[in-house]
Amino acid sequence: MLFTVEDVLSEASKQNVDFCTFINPENLVERPNARVWDLHKNCKPYDRFQFERVGYFCVDEQSTASKMVFNSIVALKESTEKKGGK
Repeated sequence: MLFTVEDVLSEASKQNVDFCTFINPENLVERPNARVWDLHKNCKPYDRFQFERVGYFCVDEQSTASKMVFNSIVALKESTEKKGGK
């Protein structure tokens, strides 16, 4: 989750602080040994991909062929049936 509170703007207004105060410090995940297909080395900033069983990602402006950076757009959720729910 990007923020630590549900309604960021309302909470920032109540506490009279900048909304950046509520950015979740655990939302940045680096995977230095992650592997992607060779076709991703030729992608351009803002190209979008679905990584299997993880979610949808967008190529960051800071990406290079030797150091790819992907920003999460939407995470995939497991259905309640898979979790044992009804």
